[in-house]
Amino acid sequence: MKKIFFAAQNFNVGGIQTSLLNLINTIDDSYEVEVFSFSGGALIDKVPDKVTICRGDKYLNLISTPLNTVLRSGNIPDILIRVALTVYAKAFGSERLYEKLLRKHRRNEYYDVAISFFNDVPAGCFNKGTNLYVDKFTNAGKKVAWIHTDPVKSGFDKDYCRRIYCNFDVIVCVSKAVKEKFDMFLPEYSNKTCVVYNVFPEKEILKAANEYMPFEKKCFEIVTVGRVDNSTKRMDGIIRIVKRLKDEGVGNFKWRIVGDGPDMKRNTELVRELGVCDLVEFTGERKNPYPYIKSADLFALYSAYEGYPMVIGEAIVLGTKILTVNYAAAKEQINEEQGIICENDEVFYETLKSLITGA
Repeated sequence: MKKIFFAAQNFNVGGIQTSLLNLINTIDDSYEVEVFSFSGGALIDKVPDKVTICRGDKYLNLISTPLNTVLRSGNIPDILIRVALTVYAKAFGSERLYEKLLRKHRRNEYYDVAISFFNDVPAGCFNKGTNLYVDKFTNAGKKVAWIHTDPVKSGFDKDYCRRIYCNFDVIVCVSKAVKEKFDMFLPEYSNKTCVVYNVFPEKEILKAANEYMPFEKKCFEIVTVGRVDNSTKRMDGIIRIVKRLKDEGVGNFKWRIVGDGPDMKRNTELVRELGVCDLVEFTGERKNPYPYIKSADLFALYSAYEGYPMVIGEAIVLGTKILTVNYAAAKEQINEEQGIICENDEVFYETLKSLITGA
């Protein structure tokens, strides 16, 4: 029986994690599948029973868990360890830290294919390690890296990528647009890249969308689902859009933001400061956000950049109208019947205003 290995940072609620779960569920029983997840997460119980799942030790678990999640736990020893690991990463480099932590989890077993499924963005201190782990600490016939985002806009470091990707046999991009951008970013590796689209299990999504009623519909309902991270998802920009709409006399709508992340506290404070509590609601994280998407009049995406976002595919399955900025693969993913792609922020604002008012 052939063996497939996946390296994952965590199973928190998120697009990449959902994409991994969907992909694993398409692999038939003739393959033996193993997943090494550095830490846990709310979606880990959705990993199918046929899959062997392993977890990292305490230190790897803490470094792979978002800081805001560790802080909210109130566990003082864990918080102190997380802070110490952060200081070490900033002082000596995150690659050195991850190498120390991952070496203890070396896989001596042979796999036919080993896959680093996360972006492994090398520009920051964290959200990385899967490329390094597959490259240095697994034994496989073929090694595969997955790219889920725009490598330029998300800040991939060219020297790091050139060094790490040279040891991978295949580099999978989630869209043609991402492949084009990666090939321009590292043209010497263009012979290794290919496109594999995210999997969307329509029956499961439609079933999950009927599990509960998320809100009582009283006005024009807008929903955004994503990590509450202003640098990538521009959730603070959404709040400012709502403020502008309110100042221009547009108020017959509700914008619900489903998710959690490092800027949750900052954004809830901004909602109060700008006086739009009646129009914006941060619902927090939901393991099943599909009822929100299904119940909305509009699904809105205002990210700084994306690759081939899961939430857009899910909104398409659920038949919810989409309004989005023009991310890399937008025209590859959405047709005119499914949604509206806006070339810039002002077009996004004016289109949104006309949809709410019916003008």
